[in-house]
Amino acid sequence: MLMPAAVLVVIILGALAVDRAVIFGAQRDLVATAQAASNDAAAGVDVGSLREGGTVRLDAARIDRAVAATVGEADGVVASRWEIEGNVVVVHLERRVELVFTKGVPGASDTQVIRATARSELIRS
Repeated sequence: MLMPAAVLVVIILGALAVDRAVIFGAQRDLVATAQAASNDAAAGVDVGSLREGGTVRLDAARIDRAVAATVGEADGVVASRWEIEGNVVVVHLERRVELVFTKGVPGASDTQVIRATARSELIRS
């Protein structure tokens, strides 16, 4: 009588492990995409102002294009936004991940929202 209950518990724990693995894998990919997007945002430096006065100024349109190009290559639909804090470009990404086994649980969500943030500091050397 305990054996069927034990098998059910093992199956449930296995299903939870698979769903968590899917979430963690997607989170790792989203973090890598956010890091790549923030690094690519360095292309947004206004080269003219850097040559003229040696100051680091950022061109928002160039940063937007660079971030959009990098995020466009990501898996799934990724919502992105970025901001500038001094000489730091901060990229925020958000994505919904489809769960595998949790769909079968009544009342549980079919998806999980994951978020990633990356920062790149623009330094003139």
